[in-house]
Amino acid sequence: MSVEDVFDRPGRLGRFFFTGRIERGTVRPGDAVEVVGLGRTAVGEVTALERPGGVLGEAGAGAAAGPGENVAVWLRGLRAEDVQRGQVVAAPGTVTQHAEFEAEAHILSEDQGGRADALAVEGKREARFYFRATVVTGRVHTLLKDGTDALMAVRLVERVPMAVGQRFAIRERGSAIGSGVVTKVLDEGKPVRRPPAAPRESPRPGGLPARGCA
Repeated sequence: MSVEDVFDRPGRLGRFFFTGRIERGTVRPGDAVEVVGLGRTAVGEVTALERPGGVLGEAGAGAAAGPGENVAVWLRGLRAEDVQRGQVVAAPGTVTQHAEFEAEAHILSEDQGGRADALAVEGKREARFYFRATVVTGRVHTLLKDGTDALMAVRLVERVPMAVGQRFAIRERGSAIGSGVVTKVLDEGKPVRRPPAAPRESPRPGGLPARGCA
């Protein structure tokens, strides 16, 4: 699940909690989880889960939350400042982060609300890439276009949780210019571990695939 917000509110259930939507798998109190993203990795333990209306479960209660549920997750073994919006929380060792990737993309035309000069400056094709709740700057090193369809190779300024098939949106100079899907990760993406802190679509002619906006 992707971290949406973090709340530093010490109480009966723990020192802080974060909120987000579970994409796949299940989580229950007592699970060890890994917080991954923005070049960092940390490990904590779920002490309790909440959904709107009350506590879903506490350690030992056996309650679990699954895909599609919006929940608040209380953690121990970490501090609130160790978890940031845009990071991903998952079972340990199941998610890696990367900074370099190839993608298929759809670049908006002017008729679709885009700009004629989107990613047009040779050698300075920088844009903002939106992966889940993560926003990170990246430079487009290779761009092959066929109309509004494109193949691109990108290097981000920070590593983010990423896998083949991951969708993203692109903005440049404050405007939405397109969207895409990761087709290949180019770096090894080995997580940087540290000890927990003490508690305080189909091809088109010309070989370029068509890909609509997410």
